[in-house]
Amino acid sequence: MNVLIIEDHPIVAFTLSRIVRQRIANAEIILAELFLEGLSLMKQGMDVGLVILDVNLPDTELHHMVAALRDIQQNVPILVFTGNEQHTTALGFLNAGVNGYLTKNQPIREVGIAIQAVLSGQRYITPDVKKIFGTEFFAFLGLNHAPLKIELSPREKEVLAMLLDGKATKQISLDLNLKLTTVSAHKTRIFDKFQVNNIIELYKKIKLN
Repeated sequence: MNVLIIEDHPIVAFTLSRIVRQRIANAEIILAELFLEGLSLMKQGMDVGLVILDVNLPDTELHHMVAALRDIQQNVPILVFTGNEQHTTALGFLNAGVNGYLTKNQPIREVGIAIQAVLSGQRYITPDVKKIFGTEFFAFLGLNHAPLKIELSPREKEVLAMLLDGKATKQISLDLNLKLTTVSAHKTRIFDKFQVNNIIELYKKIKLN
């Protein structure tokens, strides 16, 4: 099986390679330091059985990486491996269809567990993210509208969907071609309507509705 590891830190890439070889018999490791380099290898027709993807690479755009990989090989398992501890980012990737999301602060044994999970067709979620949001919350990852009890304008629904997708205010303003102050105002109104003070409270409030 070809395993594509897209990681720009050599020591991390080496460690991942070793763990992959321990978990997957006859694994062929392909290393790429940049996302576009890994994407190019796949475009050349290389059949990949697993992609391990660092989402902090310098040439990446957070919300387009998964789509680019899926355009080339639709069903390839994708395990995101990140040092980003902003856990709302996990929701965006899981909603985009990655098979697993693992943070780099986890023990080495957790990497092997994550690899086995995604290769067996399961969705893996790093323990620290589960701890914050609650396991049952992830049933709501496909949510793109407000619960019926909360009345939102069409624009507020758009902003809410992007917030749930893990996007920052600045990125939302670019995607919707709105002023940053306008997006901030929509976000404030959404928080007021849900009676929350931050994103994590918003996620939990939606989980309970």
